[in-house]
Amino acid sequence: MGKGFLVGSDQFLQFRVKLIEDAETGQVVAEAPTLGIADYGVDGPEALNNLQEMIVFHLECLQAEGQPIPQEDTDEEGIYLRVRLPVGAS
Repeated sequence: MGKGFLVGSDQFLQFRVKLIEDAETGQVVAEAPTLGIADYGVDGPEALNNLQEMIVFHLECLQAEGQPIPQEDTDEEGIYLRVRLPVGAS
């Protein structure tokens, strides 16, 4: 089961991320498998930043469509991105 947490009145979720370097372009692809989305950048930090923005957008779309927010099992070791849930999401 995923683990959300509260900071003040804000709720956050963490999503596991996979980083892969594209052999052809040298760019780094960051993927959030639980959400089925990915983004890229010239290096790891840029790819993670772009993916974090994509995750927030994806969660806002799910909320607007009345869809549930997927939960990540955060018991596994790895790289995680923490995102604030959109207001009214659960």
